[in-house]
Amino acid sequence: MGVITTTYAGDMSVSAPGDTTTLARRGWTSYALFAKLFVERAEIGDDPSLAVRVLREVVRAARALDAQAEIDAFHAEPPTTGSDGWDALLAGVAVLTGAGRTTPGVLDWCDAPGRWCVELFDPLDSGKYFLLEMLRTPAPIRERNVVLAAGNLLGV
Repeated sequence: MGVITTTYAGDMSVSAPGDTTTLARRGWTSYALFAKLFVERAEIGDDPSLAVRVLREVVRAARALDAQAEIDAFHAEPPTTGSDGWDALLAGVAVLTGAGRTTPGVLDWCDAPGRWCVELFDPLDSGKYFLLEMLRTPAPIRERNVVLAAGNLLGV
């Protein structure tokens, strides 16, 4: 089970106790660990706002990687979350952070049928701001029928 740590600045990191991989030693996570925590930890899976904040930290960690092996490991296929919307969002975010950085084939899982939404998925329930949020959603996420403005993933 992962450990969620929040600093006074509000930064959140997720790590797996006992995991000796380079990423875990640095306090970083991966898309696979996010999916696992989403399923196993009710405070993440039942709270879309918290889940998006944790995902934002995953994005920040992915962008900080520079070693090819770490980038590829980080972007490896995650298990399903049990939610079509979250699975599609994870695939879109992985494309966002991994396109042009991973070795060929690493992101092939993002094109699997289970990584696209038939029904519109708006994890933060944008309400009257839906159109604005849709316009601010990065293309790799929006094309999967998911609405989540880039600012939610970039911390702005």
